Amino acid sequence: MTMKTTQELMRDSYEYADAAFASLVRFDDAAAVVTGGAQGIGRGIAGRLAELGAAVTLVDIDPAVDAAAAALAERHATAVSARTLDVRRSADLAELAREVLTAGARRLVWVNAAGIYPSHLLPDLSDEDWDRVVGLDLTATFYGSRAAGLALRDAGLEGVIVNISSVAGFRVGRPPGLAHYAAAKHGVQGLTKALAVELGPYGIRAVAVAPGAVVTEGLVARFGDLDLEGGTDYFSTRAQEMPIRRPSLPDDVARAVCFLASHAAANITGVVLPVDAGQLVL
Repeated sequence: MTMKTTQELMRDSYEYADAAFASLVRFDDAAAVVTGGAQGIGRGIAGRLAELGAAVTLVDIDPAVDAAAAALAERHATAVSARTLDVRRSADLAELAREVLTAGARRLVWVNAAGIYPSHLLPDLSDEDWDRVVGLDLTATFYGSRAAGLALRDAGLEGVIVNISSVAGFRVGRPPGLAHYAAAKHGVQGLTKALAVELGPYGIRAVAVAPGAVVTEGLVARFGDLDLEGGTDYFSTRAQEMPIRRPSLPDDVARAVCFLASHAAANITGVVLPVDAGQLVL
């Protein structure tokens, strides 16, 4: 890769400095791929990227991804498509990354949002449980990151890889039973930093966001029917423990992702941004 001169670097910087801020957070020239896009955080991210002009591909093993894509396409005036595949199949992700870039996008936003959040206390944590969580939450994130990074490098295009980590990537917290999940999310954060170092010279950034407990379909199914002290539910009880006393929603994460993936964050790479209502400061 040809090294830019100081004058060229300054010119590129001033290109952003002179632009209207609203234009910096648009994705009209971008393709976006969001894994885990059928519901929850992934679907929320895909919706915001579509709203901001990206041509979005939702990826999920759940056939409901087709309906999610159709709903977003009806709501936003941009191209939205769905791809049903298993993100643990690296060859399929590599093919998808190359295919998306042949459609003429000038940049790519690749979001690794697929993941699971089961709980198994150590005596009950089987080899299969460990492999399933680490395989989907960490290994598949690596597969997606590698697919996007190599496709962008080979095409000579700039892009951003956004990995969805968790506050469990900083500390385990509670409830207990998250050894496999915490290990995977710590790994995601280390992976993100390594990607930033290796891919940065090609104009490819790598960042991560670390949500706390987010009100998604999956967590509602797991905790939503629990009555805790005072008759309150799981989410409202957790919210009262945070500096910002409200539950986190998928759109909280989506807005952070859109900023980090945008030209407004062009000088930011290798970071992990907590989106946790202040949980980590306690």
